[in-house]
Amino acid sequence: MNKFFRQTAILFFLVGILFFEGRGQQAMPYQDITHFSKVFGKGKTYRLYLPDTYQASDRKYPVIYFFHGWGGRYFKDDNAKLEYAKLGELVNKYQVILVMWDGSMDESEPRPYNIGNHKEVKYQVQMKDYFPELVNCIDSSYRTFTDRGHRGIIGFSMGGIMSFYLAGKYPDKVLAAVNMVGSTEFFIGLPDNHTLYQVKYTFDNLRDVGLLLHNREMCPMTGLNDEVNKGALWSGLKNYEYHKLEGGHKVDDPGETKVFESAMRFICNQFENPFPLNKTWSHYDFCPEFSLWGYSVKSNKIEPGFLFLRNVDANGFGFYTKKWLPEGPVLKDCKATITTAPVYEPGVNYEIRIYSKIENKLSTLEIAADQDGRLDIDLTGEGCEIGIARKGEQAGFATIGYQLNKYFKYLRINEQDEISVNILNRGGLVGDNGKLQVTLSCADSSVHISSPVQSISLQESQQLFKTKPFKIYSNKIPSSDGAPEWLRMKVTMECDTFHGEDYFVLPVFYKVPYFENLKVDDGRVVAPTKKQSDFSKSVTDSIYGQGNGDAIVAPGEKIMLYEQDRRLRLFTDDPYVVAADEKLVDEILPAFWPDGYTLSSVVKIADNCPSGHIIE
Repeated sequence: MNKFFRQTAILFFLVGILFFEGRGQQAMPYQDITHFSKVFGKGKTYRLYLPDTYQASDRKYPVIYFFHGWGGRYFKDDNAKLEYAKLGELVNKYQVILVMWDGSMDESEPRPYNIGNHKEVKYQVQMKDYFPELVNCIDSSYRTFTDRGHRGIIGFSMGGIMSFYLAGKYPDKVLAAVNMVGSTEFFIGLPDNHTLYQVKYTFDNLRDVGLLLHNREMCPMTGLNDEVNKGALWSGLKNYEYHKLEGGHKVDDPGETKVFESAMRFICNQFENPFPLNKTWSHYDFCPEFSLWGYSVKSNKIEPGFLFLRNVDANGFGFYTKKWLPEGPVLKDCKATITTAPVYEPGVNYEIRIYSKIENKLSTLEIAADQDGRLDIDLTGEGCEIGIARKGEQAGFATIGYQLNKYFKYLRINEQDEISVNILNRGGLVGDNGKLQVTLSCADSSVHISSPVQSISLQESQQLFKTKPFKIYSNKIPSSDGAPEWLRMKVTMECDTFHGEDYFVLPVFYKVPYFENLKVDDGRVVAPTKKQSDFSKSVTDSIYGQGNGDAIVAPGEKIMLYEQDRRLRLFTDDPYVVAADEKLVDEILPAFWPDGYTLSSVVKIADNCPSGHIIE
């Protein structure tokens, strides 16, 4: 072969390579696109799937975001076994835009999202800040519907907990979320201030989001996700599905897209048939500042725990703080300013009723709405219920607590008891001889309430009410499947045209055998367990108690109890145990993956505890 033909052959060979490589790239149904992220301070890449009709039309499209798991990126997830080329067929079928984000915190770090155990929360960058940034990037770059009604999330494994967390963080931005065998509880936040986020207790954040939870029969997290499902059922969600599939920790079998399609189909059905929004909304947040549904909260919170807005509507709301969920003690010295949505008439004075739970006191003041129709209300975190009304408006009602016999906090199991419900008139007119009908119920079949409906006579000047005692009995047994141990009580209230539903958590005190081999850590060294971590990130597992170290409980001491070598979680309503000073110590559950925790207590014995007093 002469030189000319040899060079020509090489040229055609190279052109052929470039041609077929170009054809291969064009055949891929996605593009990998990099944008500059202000949150990360660098470029972040996402994988974008556009439907086949996008280029030839001017229509707008819904968007579904996919969150990968551990070790994954926007272009891979070895555990999920995704068929990236075939996902384009689903995008065409359902006519949506699919975005696969990158949860990587650093190129050298396989663990995404800055969540996990204490030592794994090590970056200042927060994914809760990146998600809205990415949404804005997509909405400004492509023809999308920008309302919440056309935005959904699918997450797998660690991306699964992120799907429910971020959908709950931003229910005003997300209509539906799918969690595929997700992690169930992790610490989330900043390196020096992070909070244990337990999915099974956070469904109040997700009441306006359509939810699908995928579990697997043979996954290392099967039991943990069974617990999450129990928590969803306990919360009484109306727009929730649970599917338990065969197989292990994955999305699909290799070569298939059936399960991924079922997630897309669920979200697209939500797009087409959205559930109506609830009349009120509630929200837990561990951030010191957050905004939601037009409301904003700014606080001085500096420790782990949650701020809680409860039953928010134009007639008022509740504001609480909790060290942990579902019913932890309050955060001490926490203050916040709540700025309402612009739902009031600018310049008009509104009567604000503030009920302080810790003081059991009601105060009243007037605040004028600003030029945008917002109200600014300063509150403390000990627990407040707020009523907002103009003169002449109809009354609204909210529960502000309960009272058992002997002022117990815990309902004694297998004992007949009586419970009264305390109610606040949030404001507005109550005519003389008006009637408030109150119905107390519980979805737990172990609970029986005699005569669950009462009628309360209202007086025009009365603002606080208490029902007559309801007779209540429960034979509930301790949970063996991780379901929430306590009762979620529902209160239905009706007065004239007002109809409202409220809830409170009623803890229960089980009849259980006494421990025979208790050990007391009151400052003495106790043999360490194999794996440990705690809220204060202690480097030792030996001593949690504080006292004289003689292993005898005494007034003023902080103690931890052991049964043999197992630390214990303590539940009591004894007045000589200072509930506000309880601390939780967390320990990683021994498992294939460190995705769950067991919690134990350090409690303070009151300084005035009588000698010889028996704590039940």
